[in-house]
Amino acid sequence: MAMKDAGVNTYRWQGGEQRPATIISEPDRNVRYDRLAGDFAASVKAGEESVAQVSGVREQAILTQAIRSELKTQGVLGHPEVTMTALSPVWLDSRSRYLRDMYRPGMVMEQWNPETRSHDRYVIDRVTAQSHSLSLRDAQGETQVVRISSLDSSWSLFRPEKMPVADGERLRVTGKIPGLRVSGGDRLQVASVSEDVMTVVVPGRAEPATLPVADSPFTALKLENGWVETPGHSVSDSATVFASVTQMAMDNATLNGLARSGRDVRLYSSLDETRTAEKLAAIPPLRWFLSR
Repeated sequence: MAMKDAGVNTYRWQGGEQRPATIISEPDRNVRYDRLAGDFAASVKAGEESVAQVSGVREQAILTQAIRSELKTQGVLGHPEVTMTALSPVWLDSRSRYLRDMYRPGMVMEQWNPETRSHDRYVIDRVTAQSHSLSLRDAQGETQVVRISSLDSSWSLFRPEKMPVADGERLRVTGKIPGLRVSGGDRLQVASVSEDVMTVVVPGRAEPATLPVADSPFTALKLENGWVETPGHSVSDSATVFASVTQMAMDNATLNGLARSGRDVRLYSSLDETRTAEKLAAIPPLRWFLSR
């Protein structure tokens, strides 16, 4: 059933190019996420360009789980799935890289090697408070101790994550992948996956690519699940945006980001429709009006 037929009102963004926005009010978070997941999965199944957005790492993980479940129900994701180890970047700046609390045993570190023009990869074995140092282990089992105060911009930090992957999965690139010309933020579509290897479709490439399915942090790829993103993360003039918002999330930056992410925005709001519409109208330069 179309949303207009279901009695859901549509608003439009005024200011430059118009962006229609549909408000779906649901105060219960779980119900709100389930409804968003169902609508998003139906859009993906129909072959439409669709993105799901919500603020916060924890909320993104919960919404991803709901969306993957619905995608399986609607036959977009295959059965069974495999679990692979992937690396998610931990962003360090000139201050945070020297904070001992940023580092935990089991996390992955890479250092750029100018001689080989590649990254050397290590796993953190131990974080020592007394000497303010890290014990690092390489793939051959050799260890070295590095003082945190000596870490410079040649070092990068990653968190290894166990990630389920099925046929039809959408992945997002978080860093360089050996043998594949992609950039951080690029999307990959999984055509097929097995215990050892997966075949992915790369935007702009005619032929699919084959990538290993890793279970070790030393061979893990820099990927993350790509179904859910931060509001405004992607920019498109043709996508439909499915966004969950709360009262605190409806600020200028978030709503402007949603308007940049697609041609049609569907707001799954924790507030009622009237209060949501008032929020939209109160934030310049956004102007939303009822479209019958």
